[in-house]
Amino acid sequence: MEMQSTLLAGLALLLGSALITPLLATQRRVAGAANFLFTLAAGTSFGLLAFAILSGSVPGESFVLHLGEIAVPFLIDGFSALFLALISFMGALAAFYCIGYMEMAHYRDYPLRGFYLAFPLFLAGMVGIVTVDDLSIGFTVAWQTMTLASYFLIRFDDRNPEIVRSANKYLLLMQVAWGCVVVAAAAIPESGPGTPLHALAEGLGAAESPRRAAIYALLLLGFGIKAGMFPLGQLWLPDAHSSAPSPISALLSGVMIKTGVYGIVRTLFWMVPPEVQVHEGRNLGLVLACFGVVTLFIGTVQALKQHDAKRLHAYHSIGQMGYILLAIGSAQYFLLSGNPLLGTLAVLALVGGIYHLANHALFKGLLFLTTGSVQYATGTKDLDKLGGLLTLMPLTAFAAAIASASIAGIPAFSGFVSKWAIIGSGLLGGKAAGVIVLFAVIALMTSAITLASYVKFFGMAFASAGVEWNEKKDIREVDFWMLLPMLLLAAACLVQGFFPAFFVDLFVGIFANADGSIAQALFADPATQAALATSWAGVRLDLGAGGVAFVMPLVVLAALVVAMVLADWLRTSGSSARRSAPVWLCGYQTRNQDNSYVSSHIYAAFKKFMRWTGGNVHGA
Repeated sequence: MEMQSTLLAGLALLLGSALITPLLATQRRVAGAANFLFTLAAGTSFGLLAFAILSGSVPGESFVLHLGEIAVPFLIDGFSALFLALISFMGALAAFYCIGYMEMAHYRDYPLRGFYLAFPLFLAGMVGIVTVDDLSIGFTVAWQTMTLASYFLIRFDDRNPEIVRSANKYLLLMQVAWGCVVVAAAAIPESGPGTPLHALAEGLGAAESPRRAAIYALLLLGFGIKAGMFPLGQLWLPDAHSSAPSPISALLSGVMIKTGVYGIVRTLFWMVPPEVQVHEGRNLGLVLACFGVVTLFIGTVQALKQHDAKRLHAYHSIGQMGYILLAIGSAQYFLLSGNPLLGTLAVLALVGGIYHLANHALFKGLLFLTTGSVQYATGTKDLDKLGGLLTLMPLTAFAAAIASASIAGIPAFSGFVSKWAIIGSGLLGGKAAGVIVLFAVIALMTSAITLASYVKFFGMAFASAGVEWNEKKDIREVDFWMLLPMLLLAAACLVQGFFPAFFVDLFVGIFANADGSIAQALFADPATQAALATSWAGVRLDLGAGGVAFVMPLVVLAALVVAMVLADWLRTSGSSARRSAPVWLCGYQTRNQDNSYVSSHIYAAFKKFMRWTGGNVHGA
């Protein structure tokens, strides 16, 4: 496979979509179908490239693209290929979903030319970010394409001044993030336009320690803003992600913020030269782990307070990114500790972090799509006004249930596998890494808050009553154009949860073949690969003194099935009969909105206790 031509073919298809699809915008469904076909064709090109690399049939490759006097280096390896696969899959599903979603009554009189111009450019910018191999010209073109295109998508509903302000704030902070990265790269000795990352790493080794610390701080700040890291993530992410149309929100939370994680991993594992690894590199990991645990705790608590469904998902994006940042920082800290036990845990932590990144892309994209379907059918995303949709929108409810179980980390859904790898790696550090153990305990406790939040989301939107009193319209299930992407994402979440061995092997292989990474030798070590054993039943970690099985989802699933069969047998064994009776309303004669328990009331005492964490005054 010719990587350069395959990559450029995909980018050309996206550019073609940006030029042609807006000409069809007066025919809304035709334009949506054209945008999907272009996106699918480009995604197929990127997907074939990613599959060829991830399967090991072709090695990674670097090449230079010459644009006149300008030379832009590219690097496509296993880590890039993973992101290409996520962008391709999520982009195609979001484009398909748009065909039906943009027919929503609220958007029907909005022209779609700008939307279908920006959509493919947004995808092209993200592809550029994960394939360019510099932090100057190529990075700037990719970053600005991604940022400006997403800015216009976020402010699509520009008749709402609050949405316009949210988009403007997003644009400003993304420019600050870009400036941090570019200034940091320019401060590296011997750097220049088009300097690849491996050369930047050599330059960092030659820099003085204070200068090097400032460079790393700027890089982590810039990429951390994009990833939604506390405290700057709170300034833009909830507003931007809740303001955009739902398929765009799915791409923002599911894929775009992951480009910040991509930059952080490239910084910590590709740009730490040998002479600074032991002390400075270890401290970098610890600093990132500190920010990660604060991000996951604050973001999750703030999410619990929301009753606008999209804001709830947006704050949870901050919280879930905190788990990923904690894993990456812990892995760096363990890797450079010089302790063989912690070295094995570094593998587990990094695999858990990348696994959670892939999981989050799918289940958070699914949550935004299900919320978009609810808003399409009911006209609202306010959990105080929703309820009873389980019988009215059963397929949407099914998809939302799977996504909610996945993000909450319920065994044996996808989020459990990756979260337990992250938390387990921290807890097993023991006395050798006491501070990481503390972080893991906080992460474990925070998972319970996530579960509470999604019990509220699903219960208030689907399982309770309420929508019949607030919305007089005829509410029914959404059409095929919106159902198919949700059901495909739900199936992918189940595959991620039930078959973790495939994904663990995949991520180990990515870093084992990642040339230039400081983790490559450890991941390629046969002893490490033997310690992290995989089988059909799950994944097992062997620390030498004994084995620690940290997940067996198919066994858990089988136990649940047996328990359900036994419970049903017990229910029917006594020839018991069912009867229907009115709900007891504590003396009220009529059940209505005035005597219902709404989203804003749930966890009131806990929310009051946690008022100091912020995120308190946001409605729907």
